[in-house]
Amino acid sequence: MICNKCHQDKPISDFPRRNDTKKGIRGTCRLCTNKTHRSWYKNTSNERLKYAKKWYANNREKIIKQKVFSNLKARRLARLDCIKHYSDGKNCCECCGENHLEFLAIDHISGGGGKHRKKLKEYLPLVLKRQGYPKGYRILCHNCNMSLGFYGYCPHDREK
Repeated sequence: MICNKCHQDKPISDFPRRNDTKKGIRGTCRLCTNKTHRSWYKNTSNERLKYAKKWYANNREKIIKQKVFSNLKARRLARLDCIKHYSDGKNCCECCGENHLEFLAIDHISGGGGKHRKKLKEYLPLVLKRQGYPKGYRILCHNCNMSLGFYGYCPHDREK
């Protein structure tokens, strides 16, 4: 088969499959297709980034309301909204005041968070957002949250 781009005769195994054509094979070989895709990707990277930021900004609520959450950025948006809500806009641990978002966790005040998450089988911040942020949750750093879970107290409370 002859490639439409490089005009070389190549075996059919060098051509990617394509369902929307008569033969079921793309007209350009894999090498030419990859070159085209690489050059397009390099030339449009800034435009795609601008478009993605604009799209996420305009569709924030739509992304968060989706039931299937495979998109990492959408999960982070939902988590950030939960942290803002449960920390009253302070974005810090209730116990020690830690304010790095990477260290913050959503804590079940009454305990049983592991069982609850297993029962949900969904991303917790998404569920909380859909339910209108019910009471019974707070924001703690992972250290305070783990200490409460394992020992029943937080060392910061003992220091105070």
